[in-house]
Amino acid sequence: MFDSWYSSAKLIKFCLRQKWQVVCALKSNRKIEKQRVDLYNQTLKHKPYQKITLEAVDEHQPARTYYVRTVTGHIENVQQEVYVIISKKRPGDHFPKYFLCTDTSLSAQEALRIYQKRWPAEVDNLYLKEVLGLGDFRLQSFEAIEKWFAVVVLAINYLQYCAMLTYKPKLPLLSLADCKRQHQRSHFQALLRTLIHEIKKQPQQVENILQSFLPVERVAT
Repeated sequence: MFDSWYSSAKLIKFCLRQKWQVVCALKSNRKIEKQRVDLYNQTLKHKPYQKITLEAVDEHQPARTYYVRTVTGHIENVQQEVYVIISKKRPGDHFPKYFLCTDTSLSAQEALRIYQKRWPAEVDNLYLKEVLGLGDFRLQSFEAIEKWFAVVVLAINYLQYCAMLTYKPKLPLLSLADCKRQHQRSHFQALLRTLIHEIKKQPQQVENILQSFLPVERVAT
């Protein structure tokens, strides 16, 4: 699953060589059977819509209904037959969205339900980059970047593991941010307990004990 920025023929063919199927968004200027997909929106205007209902991303919102038409054929530089979904929020919508599916055995509703699962992946990608620091690798050596990626991926896997440990049926899964806060809280509590224990043992050495727990400051040269 990927959005229209990544739906190149090269990537689609790579996925197909791995025996994977693709469900992705398409830009309006992509061609199927040598015709732009947005032109099909006009040429198929007399064809009836298929009305489909998808689960709302926000559980507090009602399920959304879409009006779709499909076109089967070949997109540029891809030999395998695919189909394109023209999706509208309402029949008179002048700005439809376009999606491609390489598995022609899937219905349009099944394909779009699969594509809906892309959003949690986007949330994880944003969290990786902005919160866990995956985007901070620039101007480093290749070896440093490789190690940095490994550490960040380990961090998000740990948070996802923590979320699964708290899973309860019929309840929403904890967000990565919630898991991070819980981990930090637990770590801070453990630090305070250790600190209090050390001070109780050596009440006259409070300052030295505090210093031993503080990070070492680097002196600029």
